[in-house]
Amino acid sequence: MSDVNQSRFRQGLWPYGLMFAAATILASNHIIGRWVQGEMPPMGIGFWRLAIATAVLLPFVGRAVWEKRAILRRHWKLFLVMGVALGPFGNAAVYVAYHFTTAINGGVVSTAQPVATVLLSILLFRDGISRNQWIGVVIATLGVLMIISRGDLAVLTALEPNIGDLIMLAAMFGFAVHNVLLRRIPGDFTTAEILLTIQLFAMVVLLPIYILETIFYLPMPVTWESAAVMAWVGIAVAIVAVGFTNTVVLAIGANKAVMANYIRAVLTAVLAIAILGEQPQFFHLIAFVLVVVGVVLLGRGKRKASGPEGAAKPS
Repeated sequence: MSDVNQSRFRQGLWPYGLMFAAATILASNHIIGRWVQGEMPPMGIGFWRLAIATAVLLPFVGRAVWEKRAILRRHWKLFLVMGVALGPFGNAAVYVAYHFTTAINGGVVSTAQPVATVLLSILLFRDGISRNQWIGVVIATLGVLMIISRGDLAVLTALEPNIGDLIMLAAMFGFAVHNVLLRRIPGDFTTAEILLTIQLFAMVVLLPIYILETIFYLPMPVTWESAAVMAWVGIAVAIVAVGFTNTVVLAIGANKAVMANYIRAVLTAVLAIAILGEQPQFFHLIAFVLVVVGVVLLGRGKRKASGPEGAAKPS
């Protein structure tokens, strides 16, 4: 993509509209993860989510991806890493984590994703962020922590890491790796082709793990409820939300796109109130204001690069 086309691609507010839509869908995914824990196998949810999304996309972009097989052979390591990051680490690990950790712990650990994204951008592409963006990250994080601690930040000092926290941390690192590496993908691929390709690699990695889970832990139940859950996470989450997220990352960069994490956290709280019956409190309003201020600062900041722009593009 030429510099002129890239500039036009990044103009306007439409990436932020896609970001909000993706955050809403991904927030529902967290609610589902908490709702079905213990009833549906986590790796099974992750695998069938990918399988459904692949089945939907294959008729539309399967041939186009096949025609790019020479490019795939040259960049197979990149797609494999992204498949591992998005599949077992980014997606399935979230469902696993909610088997062992509380909502407070999981929420705290998930705020590590923006920091991981920024650090990976700096390490891999020599990116930097402005002082205002750092301030935005801190303010938005405080808002998220206020929500998950229910207005008592002192609660956070009593947290004790457990296996669920570590799994959630791995999931957030997986999402960060996937988002940052999107800019390494050759420009020949459309958003749908990127989705399908990474999902295929992720399925290959997840399949043996899912088989072991089915044999030794829990098979996927065949019920109307599980079918509805899988239809939602397989189409709305795996295709629509991830596709929107990929488009946003490519449009405004991974560092700015991390603001979606804070929007998602607020929306998760809203959905928890509406669906799980939690009662809204005054601290929700304070937290929402903090998140909005942080998001605005993060979105307005200008990305600083110590190297030429072309250095970040694949050859």
